[in-house]
Amino acid sequence: MKKAGVWAGVILLVYAVTIFYQSLSLDYSTRLGPGPGFFPLWLSGILTVLALVYIFEAFKKDTVLLSDILPGGQAGKSILATLAGLILFPAVVSILGFVISSAMLLFIMFVRDYKWYTALGISVGLSLVLLVVFQSLLGVSLPVNDYGW
Repeated sequence: MKKAGVWAGVILLVYAVTIFYQSLSLDYSTRLGPGPGFFPLWLSGILTVLALVYIFEAFKKDTVLLSDILPGGQAGKSILATLAGLILFPAVVSILGFVISSAMLLFIMFVRDYKWYTALGISVGLSLVLLVVFQSLLGVSLPVNDYGW
């Protein structure tokens, strides 16, 4: 099955069903009105129906192949590197802390456009600036390692 529309619909359906399942653990209503589970339950329910309709329509329409819409070459490598960084970041942030994890993510994104030492400097500098802004100025706690960064 190489239809891009079907794959997009399946990904959307998996996302909608996941959010629907998670919203069931929240209160649907409170004594004051709708609870925290009201909006995600209805939104994900509607999204599930729309995803099913989209999948059905994708089977009926002309075929658009994944190979026709996915970029190749340097653009494809950039997309894969960004996705790898986005998967790596939440996997290591609780262990390594925000600064190291965000520096790794930013380095993966910047190293293709800058020399490695420039990308490393920008990544570490920007991560430290974000740590100071969030923790000192905004008062938002970020995950830190044993050294406080």
